[in-house]
Amino acid sequence: MSINWQKKWLPLLIPLALLLAWLALALMPHMAGGVPLGDYAHADVLIQAEELKNLADKHDPHLRLIDFRHKAKYYLGHIPGAIQMWRPETEDRRQSVPGLPAPTPQIEKLLGRLGLGSHDTVIIYSDQCDHTRLWWVLAHYGFPLNQMRLLDGGFEAWKAKGYPTQLTSPQIKPTTFQFPTQPQKDYLLANLAEVKEALASSDKTIVDVRNPRLFLGEVTREGAARPGRIPGAVGIFWIENRVTMGPNKGCWKSAAELKELYAAQGITPDKDIYIYGHTSLSASFTLVSLHLAGYPLEKLHVYGGGWIEWSRSKEPAETGPAR
Repeated sequence: MSINWQKKWLPLLIPLALLLAWLALALMPHMAGGVPLGDYAHADVLIQAEELKNLADKHDPHLRLIDFRHKAKYYLGHIPGAIQMWRPETEDRRQSVPGLPAPTPQIEKLLGRLGLGSHDTVIIYSDQCDHTRLWWVLAHYGFPLNQMRLLDGGFEAWKAKGYPTQLTSPQIKPTTFQFPTQPQKDYLLANLAEVKEALASSDKTIVDVRNPRLFLGEVTREGAARPGRIPGAVGIFWIENRVTMGPNKGCWKSAAELKELYAAQGITPDKDIYIYGHTSLSASFTLVSLHLAGYPLEKLHVYGGGWIEWSRSKEPAETGPAR
């Protein structure tokens, strides 16, 4: 009887199993979260590797790619046509606290040296969270948001598609770059006094984006004078904004996932949100994540001095589990 059953049903089960396997593969991107089902409030902040490849193939002279990684990584391979820029070039060298944005003339001179024009569309990528720092700095100084996009998933997403890379850098024709005359977005950068004021306000909240051991004060990093966190801060590690597995690994989580992540900690769009990390670097990634999720940009503030500045001040600090 068993043999007869197998002869009767086996020819039907094999095609069914293949169909189910195909459906599982087709649905995997949907199950993994992130793009292309991000449903972001500001989806134009991001660009996917496929879209970038199509744009790059058109050789638009006003499309500029910026590889925001260390020069050593750039020369080991980068997206064809990309120019190289790195964090120290965008930092204010006059300050004792690292990570603060360079003054306007320094950034304008840098962009001009790299051949950027005010009408160019800039695509920024890195391999960690560095690209969001450049987006934040340019946005702060008034660069049009509709002329900046971040490669979702970074350089790894480009390579995962099997797209070409190159070792040589493009020829650059320097320009005289000036930021548009539209007002700067000063609210994107907060100082210590503003963060201190936020501690006493019920409609303001502070987010610490460092890893849990730094948040708890179990360890500290170079530059900080002491371990701990700003009192009352909510700890959400910046990496939690990214998809951790599947075909969209390294991309931003969907808007619904991001909203759930922050709402669960009482971080809602009606509040002013002050974001800090060790410096401003990883905080900028969280700022972009909240912007994608629909939080008003004017209510998002990166504390430029970060934990380094706060730890060196006489302001109080907390350690251990959040109260």
